[in-house]
Amino acid sequence: MANQGYELTAAQTMNKARPPATRSVPPGTKARPPATRAVPPGNGAARPPSRTNGSGNSAVRKAPAGSGAKKGSGGPKQTAKKRAMQRAMTPEQRAARKKQSIIGGITTGIVLIGCGAAIWYFALGAPTTVEGLKDGLGTAVNNTKTKIDSIGDVLDNLDGIDWGGFFKDDPWEGNTTVTLWNEKYIKRNDGGLTLTLVNSLTAEWQKEFEVAVADWSESDALTLSVEILPVEEAWSNEKKCARQGGKQVVCNGFFGETGWVGINENEVSNNRIISSVAKMNEFYLRNANFYHRRFTMCHELGHGFGLPHTDENPYNRNQGNCLDYTDDPEENLLPGEVNFIALKEVYLAQEPTRRLLRRVDNNDGTVTETIGWLINEDKFAEAWGL
Repeated sequence: MANQGYELTAAQTMNKARPPATRSVPPGTKARPPATRAVPPGNGAARPPSRTNGSGNSAVRKAPAGSGAKKGSGGPKQTAKKRAMQRAMTPEQRAARKKQSIIGGITTGIVLIGCGAAIWYFALGAPTTVEGLKDGLGTAVNNTKTKIDSIGDVLDNLDGIDWGGFFKDDPWEGNTTVTLWNEKYIKRNDGGLTLTLVNSLTAEWQKEFEVAVADWSESDALTLSVEILPVEEAWSNEKKCARQGGKQVVCNGFFGETGWVGINENEVSNNRIISSVAKMNEFYLRNANFYHRRFTMCHELGHGFGLPHTDENPYNRNQGNCLDYTDDPEENLLPGEVNFIALKEVYLAQEPTRRLLRRVDNNDGTVTETIGWLINEDKFAEAWGL
């Protein structure tokens, strides 16, 4: 009776692999080769001999096309491991995993559809035809180029430029009266004008804004608070500088060669301010010195409170307040006492009342009425002999 032997390799010995059990084979029966134990990879086990194709060359067995693991998928070992994990999952786990995959796919689809709709509406102008789509794409590309180009389209500095000339197109020029805010924003016995300033400025303008707010807060007639509108949420000039009801928005942007370094635009209803926007023009101020920028910030905030200019000749003697026209901003950086007095007179004084002063019936059938806003009833009665 012949015995089929098994020779241990050194690596198998180290791994304490047992030799296979021998089995008796009846005479004339071909004995089967013994089963071998798998040795963990990396333990130095000798490789099994290669099969030959009869010519002495090793035969390489090729997997059928499409049956092997895909490139980059981790190979057959990972594929087998994945399949084993799937077989080990309970039906409930498989159902939950499938549901999660479906939900993830739906969510991704919704996000992609939303992004596409936003691009279609906001960037392309909501085209409904192929030609409209082409025009929208062209416009979007041109707008993008314009925004990119405008960032570098600024003055290097203001050296040699007549600063006084910037006031010639000021919309406040010629106005000598204070325009009050709507009465609901005024607490006459408790802080005067109570106003929120919306800071929609880039990082380069924060110092000028903080200094100007602190300077104006010295007035007893102003109670100011600051609300931040991150520039990331307001990337364009149009969004950054959009007015908000009952607030003064303060922004900077590349408005181009407009002739003005800063501007304030108050929205007025029934002769009262209901919103305000103060704009700093980067075309002129991007590379200007701190004094020019600080003066402009103080000046436009002052208009936002309803104040007019204190003087409109930039070439006469400076008055020392930022609402005075000047060709030397360094001398007019702060609000002046004249500005504080004006604020106190309109925001801390007793609320004026509307009073009919005179009514005249004209010969042509028309009526002429004289209306006055009264602060002090006693003085009014004394003046009119009542």
